[in-house]
Amino acid sequence: MDRLLKIYFLNKKQDTLLIILSILSVTLMLLRVKITHEIYLLFLIWNLFLAFLPYFFSSKLIETIPGTFRFYGLLFLWLLFLPNSFYLITDFVHLHYITNLQFGYDAILLSCFTIAGFYAGCVSMMQIHFLLELKYVKQKAQTIIISISYLSAFGIYLGRILRFNSWDILTNPIHLLTTILETVFKTESILFTIALGTLILIVYQLFSKQNIRKSHD
Repeated sequence: MDRLLKIYFLNKKQDTLLIILSILSVTLMLLRVKITHEIYLLFLIWNLFLAFLPYFFSSKLIETIPGTFRFYGLLFLWLLFLPNSFYLITDFVHLHYITNLQFGYDAILLSCFTIAGFYAGCVSMMQIHFLLELKYVKQKAQTIIISISYLSAFGIYLGRILRFNSWDILTNPIHLLTTILETVFKTESILFTIALGTLILIVYQLFSKQNIRKSHD
């Protein structure tokens, strides 16, 4: 019961912070459009929407009875869309130098969207982590979270480098599966997965420790 209460109050707090981060990111984006009269980078708003979907699914998941069809359906959707939360960091490839001012503004803009995405992803992972610790011992729950971090990184590789989307698992599953089998052991995919997966894991560990510390204060 104590752990469930922590999840409840965590959600209330994070909802507010996620709304603030969203408003800040979108405001900066719209201001850029107003100043430059360009829609370049406007796709970040869609990417941010996708980044928030895992948090939506995990929030519904913690309110669902375990073992039901709805529970496993939400869990599948959460795992499928989780890479989108951290994908925003790869959008820095769209950062181009035009002038010092615009370069600096775009760097801040991309940083805001990335922070918002990572924040949503970390909150979502923390919710799932709580559920895992209700069922498994802490060490096993932690191992699953580590695995999820690297799976997310590989998912980002599929999206950024190989240009797959989350819904390709439903619309183009055969091509997706064969591509995964062809690339999973390639040096490029392994290095990408290790590097980004480690970053995701470090950020998550720092985030979760900070929130656990605050919950005990």
